Amino acid sequence: MVSSTVIVNSPGFTRGGFLPGNPGWIDGCAGVFVEALGRLVSRDWLHGIIPWWNPYSGVGMPLAGEYQPAAFFLPFVLYLALPNGLLLMKCTLQIIAGLATYSLLKKIKIDPRVALVGGLLYAFNGTYAWASDGPSEPLAFLPLALYGVECAREGRWGWLAVGLSYLMLAGFPETAYLLGLLVLSWAILRFFQVHEHKARYVKNIIVAGAVAGLIASPQLLSFATYLPYADIGSHAGLNDGALPPEAWSMLFFPYINGTFFYASQFDAWYSLGGFLGVILPFCALLSLGGRKDARLRWLLFGVAILFIGKQGNLAPFVWIVDHVPEAAHTVFYRLCEPVIEASLIFLTCFALDDIFNGYWKKNKYVLILLSIFTTLLGVIIYLDIPMIKNIYPNSYGPISSIQYSVGSIVLGLVSLSILSVLYLKKVSPKAIAFYIVFVSVVLFAFPLLSARVQRPLDTAFLQTLRDETKDFQRFATLGPVEPNYGAYFGIPSINFNAIPTPQNWIHRLRKDFGNGLDPVTFDGLFPQDSSGGPFLQHAALFRPQVFEAFAVSALVTQHDGLMVAPYVTEGRSGDGRALTPEKPSIVFDIRRWKRLSAQKIALQLGTYFHQSNGVLELSFCSAVACADGRLELKNANDNAFTTLNLDKPIPDQAERLSISLSGATQGVMLWGSAQKGEFWPSLKVEPVEAEKELVLVKRGEIGDIYRFRNPAPYFAVDPACNAQFKTRETLVVSCSKPAQLVRHELMMPGWSVTVNGRGQAIENYDGIFQKILLSEGRNAVTFHFEPPFAKFSFLLSFCGLVAVFLAFWRHNKPRKAGMDPL
Repeated sequence: MVSSTVIVNSPGFTRGGFLPGNPGWIDGCAGVFVEALGRLVSRDWLHGIIPWWNPYSGVGMPLAGEYQPAAFFLPFVLYLALPNGLLLMKCTLQIIAGLATYSLLKKIKIDPRVALVGGLLYAFNGTYAWASDGPSEPLAFLPLALYGVECAREGRWGWLAVGLSYLMLAGFPETAYLLGLLVLSWAILRFFQVHEHKARYVKNIIVAGAVAGLIASPQLLSFATYLPYADIGSHAGLNDGALPPEAWSMLFFPYINGTFFYASQFDAWYSLGGFLGVILPFCALLSLGGRKDARLRWLLFGVAILFIGKQGNLAPFVWIVDHVPEAAHTVFYRLCEPVIEASLIFLTCFALDDIFNGYWKKNKYVLILLSIFTTLLGVIIYLDIPMIKNIYPNSYGPISSIQYSVGSIVLGLVSLSILSVLYLKKVSPKAIAFYIVFVSVVLFAFPLLSARVQRPLDTAFLQTLRDETKDFQRFATLGPVEPNYGAYFGIPSINFNAIPTPQNWIHRLRKDFGNGLDPVTFDGLFPQDSSGGPFLQHAALFRPQVFEAFAVSALVTQHDGLMVAPYVTEGRSGDGRALTPEKPSIVFDIRRWKRLSAQKIALQLGTYFHQSNGVLELSFCSAVACADGRLELKNANDNAFTTLNLDKPIPDQAERLSISLSGATQGVMLWGSAQKGEFWPSLKVEPVEAEKELVLVKRGEIGDIYRFRNPAPYFAVDPACNAQFKTRETLVVSCSKPAQLVRHELMMPGWSVTVNGRGQAIENYDGIFQKILLSEGRNAVTFHFEPPFAKFSFLLSFCGLVAVFLAFWRHNKPRKAGMDPL
């Protein structure tokens, strides 16, 4: 599981394990948020720094206020300072989830053996199997909060406060909110079931919620004070998206369409927040009508049906959910899955508890449920048929696409049939419980077959990147380094993956790079431009001053990553043309190509498993001149780009491109694209601007490092001053006359500065940066960021922690005989 690290330039994205795919995460946010920013948070805490600010992403942005880094998720976030910390933290949370579920089920009088089964089912649920990013972190504290609700019936509210506070601190408010709706529903039901001391019960619930808010106040206030200045992307509007049709089958037959992203099917996988399997839903149906806690069973079943209906965007369910405050602003179809899983797991435990206590459903009733459920599964499989046909031609690894599909359906129905037979024959309840756990653990563990050994990092490359960004300057990437991993390595990067993001920063980026910019994922690669190049490539080549103004001193690209297509690739379909000894040449009219001055080019060829031979000759010609190049095909890459140099730059008014094969006994394939019957080869050129504006510093395993020629310094002072930097927050500036200091860090409310120990105003510079005035002589300057009300929030949190401590102490201290324990 070393490969749980989602780090730079991962090989083949999903290749390298016994099976293709990722071993335990769908969403790469497990890396760019949890691992990368979590490493920064843990590093700050271990150095005695409150993690308010992230200076390593963009031009700086709030860290705690961004919420997903889980800045106050202590002590768990400290795991991320360790090697494989993400895995260690996830395992710890799964253990807590299992123990809390066991305690909850025992609390509601479920048989202890069934409670153990429930703990295992929840610890190995479908979300933990498929997710390691932020939405999975609050899951462990749902059963703890529900346990707290049960304790509140007895007059004890401490566990509810702990559970709710950790739901809020775990780094993903949307999941916490949806899980909180289940806690609230459970608490409301218990209110109507409390026959005495209703007022005391309500008081305990309210006090627990208030104390939880106090404990989490540093996180909540930093988030709330950031939002007025933040861009929240799609969350600003309603989100009534539905699961894609093919995703429904994956809920019940998790690997029917292969492992994660099999055959490059991204939409369905990114829509899923976990899976159910076929065992849990069927057991949930068996639980209905049971004798113990019948109202709670129907509540859990109703919540599951309501959420599934909203996933399907069915009008009555959408109307109900959308009228729950803020629920419609969540990515509901994906993030509601943990609530559905929890509800079905609890219902499964009720069904098991029934048979452990000798209550079995009649065989006729079981067969009717089985018929209805299998019919529903048939409809769901039918919805997936287009996807099964789509992935049929693909085969990666030892299992083919048809084997995934047929095998998943057969094994799913067989497992359901076995459970039904065991139930109908009334075999040992222990055997049924063991079987249910066995099936769940197998489904959970299947993605681990995709585990792969992490490649060692190119430390020399990273050291060069550090050297090129000295004095707090930044680098930009066109893809090879994942956004936020600058924070992981402690190397500032202009790229980021964040939500929310600072409004003034997003406005500036749109001004400089266009409205096509993605305000959440600014990775330099997507969205691609009209020629299929990285999003930031054109600006890096032809407008480097835009980067330099942000104190960007280095650029990281893929190998030969500054090469661009000389024509628009949008709307063109893949195609190819073969050159053979019998038909050795082809000529292209390139008058409609972009006029790019270039001498280095790359051509995509197919060499039939390196069987091509001879020489490929190219000529770019105008009416008066030609630029020629030659390529020995024995040195060409197969089904990939191969670079070569022309004898001179392409003529300005080039009209045609001639490609011919000579001295060959085997042909070669020219890969390219066609539109309206016109074929053009897949070709890239490196504009001469690459050498004029950028200096190649290093080629490494990760990619290439270029140096910008005129980057702005992080601290810019007048010529009359001399600055000595200590950190990015402290410096000493000696000036022969009054001057100004510009700091290329994002200006936001919360920043303050002292000069020689006295507070001073910070002015806005260039729309996003900071400027202060300096006096003649020595100026000791210290910058500091702290969200509004930060100190007050710590006072509130301390009060909350004291209240919880007193609550536990009060209910655990020895009592005199006859004293009311409530």
